[in-house]
Amino acid sequence: MPLRKINYQGFRNLVDAELEFDDDFNFIIGRNGAGKTNLLEAIFYVGLASSFRVKEEKSLIRSEDQFLRVNAETNGKKAIIYLDNNNKKLMLQGNEVYRLNDFIGWLGMTILSIEDIWIIRGSPAKRRTFLNWVIAKSSPIYLANLIEYRKILRQRNKTLQLANENGDMSLLEIFDEQLIKVGNEIYKEREINLPELKKNIAATGADFGLQKLNFDYQCTCPNMRLNHNTLKKVRQREMIFGHTIVGPHRDDLLFSINGYPLRQFASEGEERAAAISLKLAEAEMLYNKTGKRPILLLDEVSAELDQTKKEILLSLLKGQVFYASIQLPKFAQMQQKGYNLFSIERGIIEVSKKN
Repeated sequence: MPLRKINYQGFRNLVDAELEFDDDFNFIIGRNGAGKTNLLEAIFYVGLASSFRVKEEKSLIRSEDQFLRVNAETNGKKAIIYLDNNNKKLMLQGNEVYRLNDFIGWLGMTILSIEDIWIIRGSPAKRRTFLNWVIAKSSPIYLANLIEYRKILRQRNKTLQLANENGDMSLLEIFDEQLIKVGNEIYKEREINLPELKKNIAATGADFGLQKLNFDYQCTCPNMRLNHNTLKKVRQREMIFGHTIVGPHRDDLLFSINGYPLRQFASEGEERAAAISLKLAEAEMLYNKTGKRPILLLDEVSAELDQTKKEILLSLLKGQVFYASIQLPKFAQMQQKGYNLFSIERGIIEVSKKN
């Protein structure tokens, strides 16, 4: 579903503007610090109500302003996100939305960034975040369970710390029940989605010349199920550490090529190609589940690729594309269709149409 237009106020260094987009390629060109990534972030923010760069959303508000507002419009759908120092408001079709899981999904999108390599190289939290987004973008129930699970987790961890001090285990048993119930709902959704994700990752990896790109799901619970027996076995360690050490929030993905761990045996080029493969697999899964092509946001993602890999990447881009880079890529001149060119300098954007 193409994004038709966006209107933003008070967002980072961007000068307030309204922009209209091409259904195919939209190239965003400018020097480092000009605001290219900020525009991608504004699109991402109005689509998924979060930033792909920071956790503290208030930092998105332009320093001299008191609020930000982003309006977006597709064919037949409109959304607004508003944020100030005290409130965050989400609106769809003119109606306020109070739950995040009722907002996410109105506009399908996938972000590809040069930082995606940290899904491969980074901590397990990076890989869990990737997996959670893959599922949550097309499953409001999964997102709702994920939000509830995190709330239970915070309460249970606090209870573990108090129980270690006063020996009162009564509250802990209550949170055990809740953790098991919601945790297993998350596990069920992951079990359903993992086979398709493996299939798509293998396919996109093969396009990049990565033989048998795959992953193993490393679970902290036997058979991907939380139960009282599992929690009982780790109770003493949890009391010592003061936090929950088993469950969906502690699992990991181990990526491999030809059966060998990617982090230990792959070159940097293979790691980058693998990271792109993961995100393209995510986009393909979203398309398969919704029947609509998600928009693709590319932030300098091809900067570290050789020319062959860049051409492969181009051939795999489907649907509406927002491509941010320091300079217009060579393949733009090969486009058979027209495209929009957004030239950005100090947050000011000039638009031209190329046919």
